[in-house]
Amino acid sequence: MKDDGVPAATASVTGRDGRTHNYVAGVADLRTGAKVPVDAQVRIGSNTKAFTAVVVMQLVAEGKVDIEAPVDTYLPGLVRGDGIDGRNITVHQLLQHTSGLPEYGESLDLVGGRYTYTEPRDLLDLALARKADFAPGTKWAYNNTNYLLAGMIVQKLTGRPVGEAITERIIKPLGLRQTYFPAPGDMSIRGAHPQGYLKTQPDAPLLDITEVTPPPRKRGGFSLTLAGVATDQPGP
Repeated sequence: MKDDGVPAATASVTGRDGRTHNYVAGVADLRTGAKVPVDAQVRIGSNTKAFTAVVVMQLVAEGKVDIEAPVDTYLPGLVRGDGIDGRNITVHQLLQHTSGLPEYGESLDLVGGRYTYTEPRDLLDLALARKADFAPGTKWAYNNTNYLLAGMIVQKLTGRPVGEAITERIIKPLGLRQTYFPAPGDMSIRGAHPQGYLKTQPDAPLLDITEVTPPPRKRGGFSLTLAGVATDQPGP
C-alpha cells in the first residue's frame, strides 16, 4: 500500500488443514473511510484468463481444439494485419502469450469507456490496427489480445458466449457460489466490497472506477481486461 499508493489491500490464505485466514488493511471507501470487509467481493479482472484457458484445454481434451493448430483453423481470415497472420499463430501461442499480437488496450480508453460496451471484434480491430510486436513464438509478452481471441474460439466452438461456457463448465461444477458474470447492464458488485480506484497518471488523484459496464451475454462479450467483470470471494 505504501509503495503503490493504493487505499486498501485484502488477502486470503488457506492452509493445508483447510482453515482460511483473511487479512485486510486500509479503507474500503476514501469518501466514508469504511473498513475493508474481510469477505469482500472483488472484480477478478485478468484472472478471467485462467478460466478461459481451462475451457480451451477442456475443448482440447474433447478433441474439438488442436492446441498446435493455427488460429485461422477456428477463426478463418479474421486475424490479419501488419506482420500479423492467423495462419502463423497457434492456439498454444495465444495461451502462452507468445503470439506477438499487439495489445488492444493500448488504444482503449478504459476510464472514459467504462460505461460503454465494446464488441470483442471491435477490440480485435484496435489491436490489428497496430504492427505486430514480434514474430510468433520468438518472444513472450503478456497481452490481453491473446485471450480475447481464445475467448472468441471458445464462443465459436461451443456456440455460447464465453461467460456462459465458463459458468457451465467451471463455476457450477466446482460450486463456486460467489463467482459470477454480472447480468447485462449490472454495473454493481454483489455483496460487501471495497471501492475500486485507478490512477490514470502517477501524480493524478485516485479515480473511483467501481462501476463498469459488463458485457451483454447475448452479444457474446466477455471479461478479459483489467476492468474485468467476474467476481469472487476467497474461500471454499
